[in-house]
Amino acid sequence: MPGILAVFNDCAAEGRQHFETWYNREHLQERVGVPGFRFGRRYELLTGGDRQFCAFYQVDEPAVLNSDVYLGRLNDPTPWTRQAMTSFRNMVRTVCDVHAAAGDLIGAHAVILRADEAMLPSAAATEWVTTLASQEGIARVEVWTRAAQQTNPDTAEMKSRGKDRLAAGVVLIECLRRADADRVMSRLTQPPAALGISGQVALGIYALLCIYQPRR
Repeated sequence: MPGILAVFNDCAAEGRQHFETWYNREHLQERVGVPGFRFGRRYELLTGGDRQFCAFYQVDEPAVLNSDVYLGRLNDPTPWTRQAMTSFRNMVRTVCDVHAAAGDLIGAHAVILRADEAMLPSAAATEWVTTLASQEGIARVEVWTRAAQQTNPDTAEMKSRGKDRLAAGVVLIECLRRADADRVMSRLTQPPAALGISGQVALGIYALLCIYQPRR
């Protein structure tokens, strides 16, 4: 089963220009160049939520995020990366298992629900994902839960920005149009019991900025 690295963060205003250049011209390409990485995506918040940016990377399995090559990158950050880390704020970084997924499209808008305290999906969550993904205007639905093993935090890059927070899980609902996202978000203000969510959550609509997937 593939794994996910989910990242939510804000960016200091004075570092925004470099942050954008670094992410789009170096960071996505560098990270997805690590063996086991499949693609990376960036999103920017439109409404709701509590972090300005969201990014996620799909990997062959969560163990990739503790591989020697990946940890080597974290322990030898590029000059651009070292500069970018000084602008990161309010970082939530979580290695996740893909609990359920359905749909084969990529949407322009994503409704993203991040559970910060508890998320224990029941068997019914898979049916909920499949049913929602079959509806008009929905491109894809995924449910991620925090993996048992997180990336070793004792690396140069991770220590340079301070302690990251962990999420309990994430629900990603990709939508074709903003109106579809608005409709889904209004329904998720009370998450279904099948998702097993309790405690603090952040719910927002994000716009897809870019995708990096190497040519095979």
